[in-house]
Amino acid sequence: MKIQSQQVKELREKTGAGILACKKALQKSEGDIEGAIDILRADGVAKAAKRESKEAREGVIRLKIDTAGKKAALLELNCETDFVARTDDFLKLADELLEAAFMGGRESLELEETSARVTSVAVQIGEKITPSRGLTRESDGFIGGYLHHNYRVAALVELSIESPTVAREIAMQVAASNPPYLSEADISAEEKEREFEIFRQQVKDKPEAIREKIIIGKWRKRLTELCLLNLPFLHDDKISVGEYLKKQADPSGEPIEIKDFVRWQLGE
Repeated sequence: MKIQSQQVKELREKTGAGILACKKALQKSEGDIEGAIDILRADGVAKAAKRESKEAREGVIRLKIDTAGKKAALLELNCETDFVARTDDFLKLADELLEAAFMGGRESLELEETSARVTSVAVQIGEKITPSRGLTRESDGFIGGYLHHNYRVAALVELSIESPTVAREIAMQVAASNPPYLSEADISAEEKEREFEIFRQQVKDKPEAIREKIIIGKWRKRLTELCLLNLPFLHDDKISVGEYLKKQADPSGEPIEIKDFVRWQLGE
């Protein structure tokens, strides 16, 4: 089949592979981008690519957590230029909308008075402004968060018990590493089989007696990229995030567990 130049460009952006390798992989996959990524990985040409499509937009992400760590909100407000995203009027509007989302949930961003306020600031600034998403989260455990200084990446982490320091450390880890899963148990059987098929292609020329051992080793290495608990800890890469959690002593003796996490990046 004929492969379009745009397909090659997209695959190169996702994998960093060369033009010829991308063309061959796309021909083998009959134009399927995700299938071509797997082929390139199996050939050792590309590392695992993030399977996500992002639209580049300017703006900011804002985050708020109550002092008890029981309630949190995230808001993304978009505009057309980075210059406007740094203005006081735009940031003030972002904080107003964040407070509205914190108090009234995502639905508050769709109220008539909220829309009127956004329109008013947009007219004043001279750019289109859009509150693209908002999130409110409540927990009977403890919520911690991290907002990067550029306001473009944020993360929330829900722990089983109150531990502000641990919550912030893990939130920073999530923001920096962007893991798709918490643990191996969250990976579907279909995705796991897909990964193993890639590994089988990679070791097909190895002696049969050692193939399985190599494949298991590759899977363990892959888990350090896929799962938050398996990631090398941000401040000490000799231990995993899971090992870091086990080392954190709680006065009650109760283990600290990650119940959930969310990561936002501007323009997703």
